[in-house]
Amino acid sequence: MTIGEALKQLRLHAGLTQEEMAAGLMSESFYSKVERDIHKIDANLLVELLVTHHFDVVSFFTKISNQDIRTEPNFELMNQISFAQNRKDLNALDKIASEIKNGKVESSFWLQFRLENAYAWVLHSNKMISPELKKKVKSIILDENWNRTAYHYLSQAVIFLDIDGAYQLVDSAFRAYEKKPETDTFTLQFVAMTAVNFLNCCYHQRDEIQKKYVDRAVSFLRELPKDGAIGINSVLGTYYEAIFNGDADTANMVVKVLKKSGYLSSIEDTLDQK
Repeated sequence: MTIGEALKQLRLHAGLTQEEMAAGLMSESFYSKVERDIHKIDANLLVELLVTHHFDVVSFFTKISNQDIRTEPNFELMNQISFAQNRKDLNALDKIASEIKNGKVESSFWLQFRLENAYAWVLHSNKMISPELKKKVKSIILDENWNRTAYHYLSQAVIFLDIDGAYQLVDSAFRAYEKKPETDTFTLQFVAMTAVNFLNCCYHQRDEIQKKYVDRAVSFLRELPKDGAIGINSVLGTYYEAIFNGDADTANMVVKVLKKSGYLSSIEDTLDQK
């Protein structure tokens, strides 16, 4: 995998435009050419770019060293799925699903996981996910040792599970972190993201949850180290806590802050349902 391909993958997964990705460190035009492997990028500037967006520098260089685009036949399709999910574009996801169904694209477990995961987060429901895939995803998580990669995987896969099963895994992950806390930025981001995504699942299944589910996730977020990289997750925890406690004043205050800061999309799926 080239530097340009890896940067494009990170950008699409993060839902950033090329201008946002350039982050004022270079022109959008220059960044675009780096992504297309037309221009080379200085190593110091590349690291600065990754750090600015809180991307894992070590994982990035491991990826470009150990992977080859030829071993990832669905590389571009994965990017399309991520882009469609971030834009909540169901038509694009339906088109990809149709291509897979009609045999135009060779399917695999990870491609199916990525597609059904995108559907689940856009629709805020796991009803479209096949029982077989739910079982497979749960078995993978249960087989994982709790580490940075496992936390990241759970943060995305938590929506696959029924809320009671999700709570058991999330609580297990939280206990593992509390027993052996890691304070590197990326682990913090992934465990915080797990808590926030679980709270979002609780919101959309609020008629089926126990109060301890929300309390556990909120208290876990509050116990994490104060780090600017996870500040937004702490704010989102406060928002969900306010919703479940019927604290409209706090919830509305957070909404105003997120709207003014450009992060309203983080909770947009909860606004017209409250």
